[in-house]
Amino acid sequence: MSLNDAGEQVFNADSRSLKPQAVYFQLGLMSLISLVTIIFFNLLRPRNKIIYEPKVKYHVGSKPPPRISDSLFGWLPPLLHTKEPELVDKVGLDAVTFLRFLRLMRWVFTIVAALACAVLIPINVTFSLRKLDGLKIPRNKLDTLGLLTIRDVQGDILYVHVAASYVITFIILGFVWVHWREMVRLRHSWFRSPEYIQSFYARTLAVLRVPKKMQSDEGIRAIFESVRVPYPTTSVHIGRKVGKLPELVEYHNTTVRQLEEVLVRYLKGGRIGKKRPTITVGGICGMGGVKKDAIDFYTAKLKRTEAAIEEYRAQIDTRKAENYGFASMAAVPYAHIVANQLHDKHPKGTSITLAPNPKDIIWENMNKSDSEITRKKTLGFVFLVAVCFFNTVPLLIISTLANINTLATYVPFVAKVRDQSGSFFDILSGILPPAVSAAFGFFLPIIMRWLMQYMGALTHSKLDRAVIARYFAFLVISQLVIFTLIGVIFNSVKEIVISIGGKKSFADIINNLHSLPGTVHRTYIDQASYWLTFFPLRGFLAIFDLAQIINLVWLSFKTRVFGRTPRDIREWTQPPEFQYAIYYANIVGTGFVFMVMLLTRNNSYSWVPSAWYSLR
Repeated sequence: MSLNDAGEQVFNADSRSLKPQAVYFQLGLMSLISLVTIIFFNLLRPRNKIIYEPKVKYHVGSKPPPRISDSLFGWLPPLLHTKEPELVDKVGLDAVTFLRFLRLMRWVFTIVAALACAVLIPINVTFSLRKLDGLKIPRNKLDTLGLLTIRDVQGDILYVHVAASYVITFIILGFVWVHWREMVRLRHSWFRSPEYIQSFYARTLAVLRVPKKMQSDEGIRAIFESVRVPYPTTSVHIGRKVGKLPELVEYHNTTVRQLEEVLVRYLKGGRIGKKRPTITVGGICGMGGVKKDAIDFYTAKLKRTEAAIEEYRAQIDTRKAENYGFASMAAVPYAHIVANQLHDKHPKGTSITLAPNPKDIIWENMNKSDSEITRKKTLGFVFLVAVCFFNTVPLLIISTLANINTLATYVPFVAKVRDQSGSFFDILSGILPPAVSAAFGFFLPIIMRWLMQYMGALTHSKLDRAVIARYFAFLVISQLVIFTLIGVIFNSVKEIVISIGGKKSFADIINNLHSLPGTVHRTYIDQASYWLTFFPLRGFLAIFDLAQIINLVWLSFKTRVFGRTPRDIREWTQPPEFQYAIYYANIVGTGFVFMVMLLTRNNSYSWVPSAWYSLR
C-alpha cells in the first residue's frame, strides 16, 4: 500500500468503525425528542401539580418547598434562587450532596470541554488538514470527526497535549478540593441542626456482635461498664426476635386495602350501592366455595389480625434476644465522643458505632453471625463475578454494533446492506449501540444492589456506596479494557483480511504485527465516536426521567380504568423515593465515558502510543 493510499484510508470516513453521519444523526434525533419532551413538560406541569409538585401537598412537618408559579417557565426561578441552607432544611443532606456532585461534574466538564475546544481541537484540525494536502478525498467521504482528534498529530506539537493533560488534572483536583471543603462545612452544619440534635438516634450507639452470654439489657450495660467511658448510658436495649410480626403487619395492611377497595365500589360517587358487595371464599377456579358479605368478611378478618398483632407486641420482651443492641446517651456530643473513643476497641468482642437512622437500617442483616456473613459474602462475590462475566455478552453485541462498518469488511451480507442503503445503515449504527448499552446498563446496578444486600450490608447508605464502587470498577474493566480489546480484534482481523486479499505472504502478515500499538491507539480514538452517540441518549433519558411522562400517563390510566381509594390517591401522588445508588451509578457511568473520551482524544495517555508510533 502506498503512502498516499494509506493517507486516504486514514482520512476516509468509510474506514471508520462508526461513520460521522451516524453520530450526527443520533445527536440530532436525541436533541429533537429532548426538546419535544421539555415542551410537553412545560405544558403539562401547571395542570398536573400532584405529579410534578407532590411535596406542596405532602411535605414533612413545616418544610413546604418553594412555591412555583403557573407560568410556562415558572419552575426556573426557585431552581436558580433557592440556596443550599434552605435546601438542607427542606430536602435533607443526601439530596444536597447529590446536587453538589452534579454541580461538580457540570463545572469540571464545562471547563475541560472549553479548554479542548479552544486549544486542542484547533491544533488537531490544523495539523490534520496539512496532511490532507494532495489527498483526493470527496467532501462527503471526509472523516470530519477524525480531524478533531489527536490520532494523526505527531512531533513536538504533542507537548501541547501533554501540558493540557496536566492542566486538566489540576482543574479536576482543584474543583474536587473546593467541593470537598464545602461538603465538610455542610456536614458540620447538619450535625448542629435542630433536626439532627433533637433526633433520638443521634445520641444512640449501636452494639454489634454481642456475645451470647451478654445478650440482655443488663449485658449491654455491663459491656459499657467494662470500659472507661466518660459518660454513662441513660438506657440500653437488646434486640429481640420479632417472629411473624412483620408478616402480620403486612397482612393487616393488605386487608385494609381490600376493605377500602370494596367500600369504594359500594359507595361510588357518594351513593350507597343497591346491593352489598359479596366475596366467594374457598372453591377452585371459581367453582364451589361459600359466598359471603365482603364488608363483613374483611371487617372480621381485620379484627382478628389486629388482635394477633397486639398479642405479639405484648410478648416482645419475652422473646429470644438477638446479637445486637442499642445504648442511648444523655446528649448527642456524648454519643459522638464515646463512639470515637471505642472506634478501634472491641469490648467483650463487640463493635460499637453511632446508630444510623432506623429508616436507613436493613434489619434483616443486623442479626447475622460472622460465619453467616462470611458465607454470604463469598457466595455473593461468586454471583457478582458471574453477573459481570455474563454482562460481557451484551458488551460483545455493543462492540459488534459499534464496529458494524468494520464488520462489513468480512461479512458480505452487512456489506450488501451498507452499499444498498447507506443512510439507513448510518442511522442504524448510530442508534442501536447506545440503545443496547442503555438497556443492559439499566439493570446491572439494580442486580448489584440486591447482591450487596444479600452479602450483609447493614444500612442502605453502605449499600449505595458499595454499588457505586463496584459499578465503577466494572465499567473500568469492561468498557475501558474489554470493549476496546474487542475493537482491536475487529480492526486486526480486518487488516489481516485486507492483507490476505492483497495476496501477501504469511511472513509479511506476521512481520506487520509491529503496528499493533498503532492499531490500539487508532481503535481507542475511532471508538470514541461510539461514546458521542451514547451521550445524547443519556441526556435524553435524564430529561425524560425528570419530565415523568410515563408516570403521568400511567396514573391517569389507572385512575380512569381501575378507580382509586383515598389510600391509592395518597400513594400514587406522594413524592417517590429517590434511588440515589441508581442515579449515582448512572452519573458515574456518564462521567466514566467522559473520562474515556479524555483518555482517547486529548491527554497524555493518547500521546504515549502516538509519539512512539511517530518516532519508530
